[in-house]
Amino acid sequence: MKRTKEYFSSANVVMSKMKKWFSTLFIVCFIVILSFPIISAQDFEVTIKVDSDSNIVQVEGSLLKAEILQSPKNFAFVRSIAGAENLGERISDLSLTDTENRQIPFKKLIVGEYLAENEVANWNYKIDLKKTGNFTSKAQLSWLKAEQGILMLSDLFPQFVAKNESPISARIKLELPENWKIVGSKKSGNANVFEVEDFKKAVFVIGKNWREKEIKLENFTVNLAISGEWRFSDEEASKMTREILENYRQIFGEFPNKGTQINLVPLENNFGRWEAETRGNTLTIISGDMPFQKQSLQRLHEQLRHELLHLWIPNNLSLTGNYDWFYEGFTVYQSLKTGIEMNRISFSDFLATLSQAKEFSDFSNQQISPVEASKTRKSGANSSVYAKGMLSAFLCDVALLQKSKGKRDIFAVFRQVYQTHRLPNEAQDGNIAVLNILKSHAELRPVVENYIEGTKRINWAESLESFGVEEIKENSAVKLKVKDKLKGRQKDLLDKLGYNDWRKISGKSK
Repeated sequence: MKRTKEYFSSANVVMSKMKKWFSTLFIVCFIVILSFPIISAQDFEVTIKVDSDSNIVQVEGSLLKAEILQSPKNFAFVRSIAGAENLGERISDLSLTDTENRQIPFKKLIVGEYLAENEVANWNYKIDLKKTGNFTSKAQLSWLKAEQGILMLSDLFPQFVAKNESPISARIKLELPENWKIVGSKKSGNANVFEVEDFKKAVFVIGKNWREKEIKLENFTVNLAISGEWRFSDEEASKMTREILENYRQIFGEFPNKGTQINLVPLENNFGRWEAETRGNTLTIISGDMPFQKQSLQRLHEQLRHELLHLWIPNNLSLTGNYDWFYEGFTVYQSLKTGIEMNRISFSDFLATLSQAKEFSDFSNQQISPVEASKTRKSGANSSVYAKGMLSAFLCDVALLQKSKGKRDIFAVFRQVYQTHRLPNEAQDGNIAVLNILKSHAELRPVVENYIEGTKRINWAESLESFGVEEIKENSAVKLKVKDKLKGRQKDLLDKLGYNDWRKISGKSK
């Protein structure tokens, strides 16, 4: 036993020395590692200086990975978007330098586009945000006013494109006026410094007098930033946001990411007019209020229903290309059905919206299919594509309900698209992927072939008859009305579309 104790005692001494040796080695290695320069994971770094007095921002940038860009000599800025034109005129005092900080000569090709003589490593310029455009562009472009602003990097930066067309990351530093803050953003270690994975999706809400409310839903966090006065309270907006997000989570089975930023900005003296966009995980609504509180709440619910759905489709899908006949047209229809389900709109409102879409679709008389129109159209809303997409979604919904005897509806298509192509699945062409899913349901193929891939006018007579709705012409306008006498099968389909749910709650409120 004594020899055993001596053995263990000796072993303990050895182990103690080894621990000291490894500890010393670790410290030396750590010091050596720190002595090497840190290689940034970002593609470039940019400082944005905001001048609230002049509404001008100064942008100073440096390329950290020289091999990333397709055209390191070409500097082209966004020239038009969402009805705002001549945006290149906002750029002034452009300066370009190389890796040795030597000036690089360049020539102006057109307004907002420049060609340098050598590859550019650093750049410096100013952007006048007084020239952003009218209200229809404020949800999609950067803007500044006396005490607030929203910065969208996609129009503040040159239109950089990576060689492999992958997202371009950046380290962003914001220098703001005194007493301004950055709303609801996650910072890196330093104040006002941010790491963004894709600069084209990055949005910063800045200024003062923003009212913020945090909404927690499981592991999903919403930062709701509200500016100005509305006929609804901040609490009502918060509750409404929570209810809609919970509804969509039930449809898709999960929240799309860790959180979202929602910005509500009033548009003065413009009752009923509004514009909204969901970019990445940031939702911005620029809206005039409504004359009465009930109307104001209804309008906000409509805006949130549609834009929040984009957090899942298309923003959390791995699909590429422009397939807005689906991610706009179909989602308009989905948000309508959600409005009925949540008792926010009546069934007559639902039918009236379908009637308006039918009139618009017939009037536009599109000569190419929604698929081709989505592929070829320039930036900006294409209402005829949205209208026909929405009507196609309605026809698909009816066909699915009929075939399954009310057990499956358009929600099933949204779930299938999301579960099959959610991030981080392999990227695929959006048009091909969604069309394949729709065609996997035999009852939907006629709708796809005639109205989505094809150019035929919407013919919905048979679909309307199936759930007891008739089309009436009044002063050349199309109106839809539920028939006075309904068959049993028609009543069942109407019930699945939400008709009886609304009638029950309407009856209770009387």
